[in-house]
Amino acid sequence: MGHLLSLALLAVDCVVRAWRIQLAVWTAGGRVSFRHAFRLNLYGEAASQVTPNRLGGEPARFLGLNEARVRPVTGLVAIGVEVAAEWPVFLIVGAALFAYYVPDWRDAAHTWLRRHRAGELVTIEIIALVVLLTIYLLQRLALSGMIRHRVRRQWRVAWAHVRRAPWWVLGAGALLTVVSVTARALILPALAWEMKGHPPFAQMFFGALALIHAPLVVPLPSGGGGLEVAFLNGFAGDFGSHQVTMLLLWRFYTAVLLTGLGVYALVRELGLPAAVQLFKIGWGKRTGEKT
Repeated sequence: MGHLLSLALLAVDCVVRAWRIQLAVWTAGGRVSFRHAFRLNLYGEAASQVTPNRLGGEPARFLGLNEARVRPVTGLVAIGVEVAAEWPVFLIVGAALFAYYVPDWRDAAHTWLRRHRAGELVTIEIIALVVLLTIYLLQRLALSGMIRHRVRRQWRVAWAHVRRAPWWVLGAGALLTVVSVTARALILPALAWEMKGHPPFAQMFFGALALIHAPLVVPLPSGGGGLEVAFLNGFAGDFGSHQVTMLLLWRFYTAVLLTGLGVYALVRELGLPAAVQLFKIGWGKRTGEKT
């Protein structure tokens, strides 16, 4: 029963993500079939799992949009619309995780504001300065020509279209993102459905939710083993003698299965060289590249 529920939740995740990119492409003025939308998300899943900080995901999906004969600018706009709908949900997820794992955050914030002043204010000012300096350097790179004019123009066009996207589109994209994230986080409780003495639902759900999004901030691919260590130490619950088994099953359904399907689809449709180039993203300069 647990395996059937897990497969059903994974199917829901894949279907709503395909609908989301279809909606984003339609908003950008293009069209993409459900088959292509489903497949390009497999590309993105595979590339994001094997590249640091999931950096290969968006280029792989953009390549899938090109394969579906979506114009490059339209593809950039679609991905921009999708990201604009995703990130508010990610911020809400972060707030929910913070509220769950730090239940006394109000008291801690009050104590911090009462006892800390100069040192923390300097830290905040340094962070703000780094952000402003980064923006300044990006602007200088664009003006100096180090960023190609065509790329700059396409990103300007894409951003302009994202800003003009109807609010209901962003709301629908955010709702689909909520369904997708929730379905994947529910896979762990589904696997423990018939297990006697399983951990509390909230601990499994929020633990899985945190571990699923950890690769966004952990530099190594797919969490770099940190997810496994956290899971084995009971971050998502204590499953007793089934701890290793639950880890293997959970990683299979949330990472390995779609990654394998994505690699197969990517190599079959676009060829091994294209797959290799995507999987190199985030690993530094290519071997033999001229400096």
